[in-house]
Amino acid sequence: MVILTALALPLGVRAEAPVSPQATIAALERADQPLLEGTALLSSRLLSELYAARDDQLLWGAATRRAALLELAERSVESGFDPNDFRADTLRILADSDHWATLAPSERVRADLVLSDALLRYVHHHRYGKVDPVRLDRAWHDRPRPDSEVLRADLDAALDARDLTRVFEGRFPAPFWYEDLKSALRTERVRETMRERPPVPAGPHLARGDQGPRVAMVRERLALLAGQSAEAAPAGEVFDDALHAAVIAFQQGSGLVADGVVGPATLAVLNKSTDPDRMDRIRINLERMRWLYQGLPPDYVFVDVAGLMVHLARSDEFVWSTRAIIGTVETQTPMFRDNMDHLVFNPTWIVPQSIQRSKTRVASDFQVVDRRTGQPAAGGDHRDVNRYRLVQRPGPNNALGRVKFMFPNRHAIYLHDTPSRALFARQRRTLSNGCVRVENPLEFAERILDRPAWDLAGIKQVIERGRTRYVELSESLPVLLYYLTAFADAQGIVQFRQDHYERDARLRAAFFAPVGPARIAFPAPREPAEPAAPADTGASTQATGVRSATDGAVQAVLDPRE
Repeated sequence: MVILTALALPLGVRAEAPVSPQATIAALERADQPLLEGTALLSSRLLSELYAARDDQLLWGAATRRAALLELAERSVESGFDPNDFRADTLRILADSDHWATLAPSERVRADLVLSDALLRYVHHHRYGKVDPVRLDRAWHDRPRPDSEVLRADLDAALDARDLTRVFEGRFPAPFWYEDLKSALRTERVRETMRERPPVPAGPHLARGDQGPRVAMVRERLALLAGQSAEAAPAGEVFDDALHAAVIAFQQGSGLVADGVVGPATLAVLNKSTDPDRMDRIRINLERMRWLYQGLPPDYVFVDVAGLMVHLARSDEFVWSTRAIIGTVETQTPMFRDNMDHLVFNPTWIVPQSIQRSKTRVASDFQVVDRRTGQPAAGGDHRDVNRYRLVQRPGPNNALGRVKFMFPNRHAIYLHDTPSRALFARQRRTLSNGCVRVENPLEFAERILDRPAWDLAGIKQVIERGRTRYVELSESLPVLLYYLTAFADAQGIVQFRQDHYERDARLRAAFFAPVGPARIAFPAPREPAEPAAPADTGASTQATGVRSATDGAVQAVLDPRE
């Protein structure tokens, strides 16, 4: 049988020797030999630790557990995966009790590893995504490695559960925008199945009280789009109150006039079948979403890079939005997550070296600073980027405007104001050097700070004084910079965006291909504790709550009117 060949012993393990999961994993690592179908274990170390904690015993002897894992793999299409991302074809064979009974001891160990690897892939891909964005393109993506302890907790919960098919319900919490796009995928999948069904024929308007075979076809399509199976779909050729309510709900969710009448516009949307490309675009954008939202609190900033918008979320709901300007194709805005911890009013702007080299003259609001001393320099060649730094003073013409929003990161990306207000009227706003310009920055600052002392009037007073002022947030706020070329609203209507940076093709190729070992973060070995340092009784700069433009640490500013 094919499965027996696939489960052959790895090099370095003798057929007559007792074979255990850990020994098999070690042999696979020594031989650098794929486990199955050309794919290595997702994480040899994590699986080895899992088996070690369970006395190196086989974990999948129960047929019900194997069947439950297969069911999970098959249901993964709901999240945009291919069941074979979790070895569904092989699981189908191994779920058969008669086949399992024919496996030799060494083959059964290999089969057990296949099943454990499939479970690990399931929890890893649902929690962190299948594709590693850093491996995909490190220049434009950033994300910490998945946490081995979190994955182990998921594996242990699954293996200790009575019902494997239900253990993950609520274990992978997702924000509303992920669920909205997931719901849109379900609709597209239903539309794909309806391609084989005849469309509702054109004809007179259908409304409450009408009857006939066209009414029955409308009823069936609405039931399928609502998630019912074809067998469970209600029958009947009378346009009754229930169908009237279903038509109104469909029209509302499709952006149509919600009058409960099936006319040409409603019929066109009802008969629409899906395009496979639409489904694929939804699937890869669900994958993008999974990369960054783990452990996301209810309050955060959502930078919709491809959508050219910035949203503020409170209680996991967008409560405020504004237009944005993003990086050019050459200076793209990357996709990553970090924490905003402070704002800067009346910021200075350190001119990028590429721009500094090209400047023929230095305007009066710029200052040449000696990199060695940090002091203003007179008479030096400002184009010598190794010796001098060019700094623009705060003011109405400063390139960063009147405020910038800081979340320190390796890309040196932040959100900021701009004096070039007219650019926000453009439809295509890929114009910056990578940072994100915000159309309504003062209102954004007010909502971010969310303190009575920092209302719009107080913020304007600080700006009018002209001095650089740093303000620390009372709590850091996650900032997610997402590049999403498909995004759905609460009704499941999908907006397909322009792929400004042409990133879709590369992700599509990676997402629909097998993946090998994952980069996973394991705890560092614990070092002996050092004696506690004596308490610092000196005066703290935090007592003032104010930081000047040259101070090193960001401190809270309690009242802008001080």
